[in-house]
Amino acid sequence: MRVSVVICAYTMDRWDSLVASVNSSFDQTLQPIEVIVVIDHNGELYQRATGEFPDALVVANKSTKGLSGARNTGVALSLGEVVAFLDDDAYAETTWLERLVAPFEDEKVAGVGGWILPHWEGASAPWFPKTFYWILGCSYEGLPDTNATIRNPIGANMAIRRGVFTMVGGFTSGIGRIGLTPLGCEETELCIRYTKRFANERIVLTRDAVVHHRVPASRLTWHYFWTRCWAEGLSKAAVSTLVGPDLGLATERRHVLTALPRELARSLVAMRQDPRAGATRFALVVAGSVVAAAGLVRGRIALVRNPIEITSDQLGLLTPESAKGVEPPEPPRPTPRTPFAPFGWRGAPKEARNDLAGTSVHPWRPVEQIQFDVDAPSETLRLPAEPGERVWIEVFKRGQVVGVIEACGGNVARADSIKSELTSAFADIEPSPFRSVPDEQLPSVTVVVPTIGRQPARLVRTVESLLALDYPDFEIIVVDNRTGFHNEPLPAFPGGDKVRVELEAKPGIAAARNRGVASAKGEIIAFTDDDVLVDALWLRALGARFVLDAEVEGVGGLVLPSELATEPQLWFEEFYGGFSQSFRSETTSVARNSKTDGLFPYAPGRFGAGCNMAFRRSTLERVGGFNELLGTGTAARGGEDLAIFINVLLGGGTLAFEPAALVRHAHRRTESEFMSQVFGYGVGLTAMYTALVVSDPRHLVAMLRRIPAGVRLLTRPSASRSASSTTGYPRRTYGNQMLGMAYGPVAYLRSVIKAR
Repeated sequence: MRVSVVICAYTMDRWDSLVASVNSSFDQTLQPIEVIVVIDHNGELYQRATGEFPDALVVANKSTKGLSGARNTGVALSLGEVVAFLDDDAYAETTWLERLVAPFEDEKVAGVGGWILPHWEGASAPWFPKTFYWILGCSYEGLPDTNATIRNPIGANMAIRRGVFTMVGGFTSGIGRIGLTPLGCEETELCIRYTKRFANERIVLTRDAVVHHRVPASRLTWHYFWTRCWAEGLSKAAVSTLVGPDLGLATERRHVLTALPRELARSLVAMRQDPRAGATRFALVVAGSVVAAAGLVRGRIALVRNPIEITSDQLGLLTPESAKGVEPPEPPRPTPRTPFAPFGWRGAPKEARNDLAGTSVHPWRPVEQIQFDVDAPSETLRLPAEPGERVWIEVFKRGQVVGVIEACGGNVARADSIKSELTSAFADIEPSPFRSVPDEQLPSVTVVVPTIGRQPARLVRTVESLLALDYPDFEIIVVDNRTGFHNEPLPAFPGGDKVRVELEAKPGIAAARNRGVASAKGEIIAFTDDDVLVDALWLRALGARFVLDAEVEGVGGLVLPSELATEPQLWFEEFYGGFSQSFRSETTSVARNSKTDGLFPYAPGRFGAGCNMAFRRSTLERVGGFNELLGTGTAARGGEDLAIFINVLLGGGTLAFEPAALVRHAHRRTESEFMSQVFGYGVGLTAMYTALVVSDPRHLVAMLRRIPAGVRLLTRPSASRSASSTTGYPRRTYGNQMLGMAYGPVAYLRSVIKAR
């Protein structure tokens, strides 16, 4: 049987591996009639390969950039009845081709997949789950025996009859790997496309045809693991969209139901001999499955909005003649994204959301925050004169913020009509009656401010805003949570004895907060962060809520941005809706909300945020304080505030949200800080969920029942969460969050190990 071997390469970084791959292709017991090396849009690599592989046919990819286009170029130039594919970072055993093509003696066999073993370039990885070896480009546990029918082979070691390409076209471009972008599944889509049309033919697996795939140390990192899982989910979304979910996901469903449970069981057994390796494998299986599923969900949502349109050029193969002369197509230019909408609402009734100006694209300008009091109809509403310049209007009623809207400049005449619509939209909102509580009834309060002293000037401003509070009886405790031995002293604070500094050497904001609780004298203990400015009536609104509702054990307050001077600060508001999800007073307990809220009590951000919350001292003592395995400063990176809200509720307590208790938070100013924050929030969320399950496995059942509601929350249009009616944050923001969520269980495990 005449066999052509196609090897695709794109980078000089794999030169030594490419040489080994080409040499092994010639060193076969069954000699190929040709070895075709396709260079994917890399002139330097093409020149070197042409000079050093005289026995091979070295060609440039004249099709679409990426693995699919390169493979199609190789197939178009091949002369064999069967085309075998080998990766540029894999090398074959001498009997590879002979055993790979043996199943083709059966005329019903259209394609064959071989077996791929990892070649560890560094130390082997016993902690890496074998069911996830596909991440490394290798055969994985859960695959069937030799000669079994499979849906598709793995691209690093496969052979396909040339007639397959003649009948249904080549690899679909647009879903294969492009450079370092680890998408894939183009061979999956091709095989399904063919077997759907020719149902009496099949693809088989042979474990005897062995190649060795190089696994560099760079693939044994958390980042690569999460990235590949996420990309696999996106790719499977594309494939299932093209061929249908039944065929596109059949193998994955069997793998999840059979191979993964066995892997989890083996990991638990392995913990007896090597606790760290066994626990890491267990966590990777769980987290990898979660992030791949999240990528699948995200991909399907994206494809609903932007369906895949496969053209004949994407499916068709170049002819040998055209492959020699066609220039690579110009890559498509991305469509400019509208960075914002002219007018949006946050906090206003849904029916009151109207478009008040035309959409236009303008360069980024800082977003000014202005206030408008609906109780003062004669007050002037100042809008920017420049078209496209935005402002966020904080709508006040009786001194309390009741909503935030976004408006565009360039239409100053619209100010009067906007005033009228605002007055009407917020007419039914009743501000909090906290001012009615006299001073003598207000409880004593301790305000705890954890800090690692990263921005001393901002910390001083936080303390100064606290000292300006309108409240009869309170103290301030700044908890120094720096862990070095040679720290500079914290800055001097005004306020005299009203401000105390406590030291907490154990790293983590939870430990710092617990230190503040242990040193506090107040009946109520309020918490804020060192990058926050509090409103003068903040503490009065919190303290009054405990008086007005005696059953309340914890209160969360409203958090607004202190500035929107950079795009990443606006992205935070757009992506999360800020820290606060409501402008209306609420009271929450298991009895009131368990049947009316699909995520209750596990909803993130529903009850408040760590930078604006307060609890009765007795409540903190009852629930045991904050979980010191969670939070900023630990491997878990967050979640301690959400955990304590949930613990209070599940312990039979009642929580309240008080929008009159206002603080202003300084969001991260740079893109890298924002992306790190998004990842950290994802880590903290699932680390917190893991902690709950570890403390009581019954949480797992309750959480599984809430998955549909959680998916709806994560996929809810982000514009509805903030004043902006459209969003401008990068698409990778969602991916960063999901990667963080996938890493969360592992992070919690690391936190436990470090604590021990």
